[in-house]
Amino acid sequence: MSLVSALLIVGFTQAQSLADGLRAIDFEKYESSRDIFKALIAKEPTNGEYYYHLGQSYLNLLNIDSATLSYNQGIKIAPATPSNYAGLGELELLEENKVKAKEYFDKALSFSKTRSGIVTDINAITVVASSMVNNAVVKMLDEAEELVKMGYEQDKKNYDFLVAAGDVYLEKNDGGNAATFYERAIAVNPARPKAYSRVSVIWIRVRNYETAQSDLNRAFEKDPNYAPAWKYQAELYYAQRKFAKAKEAYATYLNNSEPSLANQIRFSRILFLSKAYEDALEKIDEIQKIDKTTLLLYRLRGFSIAEILETKNDPEQAKSGLTSLEYYMQKQEPKKLTSSDYQYLGKLQSKTGDKDSLAILNLRKAIEMNPYLVDNYTEMAKIFNKMRMFDSAAASYETYIGLAQKVTAADYYLLGKSLYYAKSYSKSDSAFLKVNEMRPEYPDAYLWRGNCNSAMDPDFESDFAKGHYEKYIELLTADPEKFESTLKIKNKSGLINAYGYLGFYYLNKDKKAEAKEYYKKVFELDPNNVKAKTVLGELK
Repeated sequence: MSLVSALLIVGFTQAQSLADGLRAIDFEKYESSRDIFKALIAKEPTNGEYYYHLGQSYLNLLNIDSATLSYNQGIKIAPATPSNYAGLGELELLEENKVKAKEYFDKALSFSKTRSGIVTDINAITVVASSMVNNAVVKMLDEAEELVKMGYEQDKKNYDFLVAAGDVYLEKNDGGNAATFYERAIAVNPARPKAYSRVSVIWIRVRNYETAQSDLNRAFEKDPNYAPAWKYQAELYYAQRKFAKAKEAYATYLNNSEPSLANQIRFSRILFLSKAYEDALEKIDEIQKIDKTTLLLYRLRGFSIAEILETKNDPEQAKSGLTSLEYYMQKQEPKKLTSSDYQYLGKLQSKTGDKDSLAILNLRKAIEMNPYLVDNYTEMAKIFNKMRMFDSAAASYETYIGLAQKVTAADYYLLGKSLYYAKSYSKSDSAFLKVNEMRPEYPDAYLWRGNCNSAMDPDFESDFAKGHYEKYIELLTADPEKFESTLKIKNKSGLINAYGYLGFYYLNKDKKAEAKEYYKKVFELDPNNVKAKTVLGELK
């Protein structure tokens, strides 16, 4: 049976309008909106916009195949309707196919584009800009911003456009412009709660929770049942670690939207994006007790476990996450697998204890698919270090430092350690020098510079190593009370190393009194230190 035939036999007991369908989508009642637009298509099968909204309903119900069918049928029925091409472009971005997505977006805009390149259809601009930044893993932020600028020159009073413009800037992490456009939408139609709730997201992201709550309250004043506002309220409570209140808000969200499987899965994704990985995993496991068929859950479960394992070591949990992600990747169409899938696959493999080589291969594959995943080089460096392939680890850190938009002292520190273990002592010293320049008061960089120069100067021909060890000790002991209470024990191994070198340095220079003092410090920290016991015995 064709899609049109299926739609034509759908009945409904009461009249439904376009406004009803759009309201259902706005309230994230996607099962309801699906049924409404099926009914509307049965009445008006040549209305191309209905197919787009039906496709959006399917998309948000995580039914990609039906969304694709709906958009394509809309194009067949009404080939000059821009929105269905925008829908197909959005689906291509979900699969990280930016080239194909751009073709669809260009087609959507072509129907109203003048010879000078200006697009005059504000609705086409709105749906394309939204499709460029919504849902997708890969987004077309710069292109969407250009559309927003073009649209605003032509229509400054279109509520949906202004909200879409705010969404674009929100995704660009430009909170100032996002807030400006949301407030413009509020000025156009102060009765609608959507823009108020969107403003709250800006403040949630920058952890200004008081202001976020104020904007959510503005949304609730306009409509206390507005479902998305309750979703953001739950997100805000999770960010504040008010877990009981978050669960209450989420329950209210489901009551005002619909308790569909898609909305529950969507909320588990919100938890993941909010970095509440343990809660996301708990929610996913809860859903999978009643639904073991939704592939997306296996993917999200693997991702969540990988993030949890960033802060703890648990090979068995890693294997559980790996099993979930491998199942997803085996069942999913190969063309729909993304760079993120291979990235997280590599991360999980690296945590199981016996799949490091496979992890490297998959992290590299992720980079081949998406060169912007530069963080993968640091992941590979960690694995190479674990495999004692220090040259490869150092090379990975160097590549990362060359590509990353922002490089920290910690990046140079990790590079320096890998170079040291690779016995590239001069280059290692240069990396730690960079740490000194960026963080002059960081003691460990001086410790490692001492180690490097000690390795390069085994015969004590210079004082470079000595000076670095002394600086390390000076920084640690600058506050005697803090040193005695915490720093001495916390930095025990580094101090033994530094004191031991300085003791041996002075012993080599035949300065026995100085040597004795440093070996006493070593002995104090480590009474079983053989070298310290021997030297102190000889220097009595």
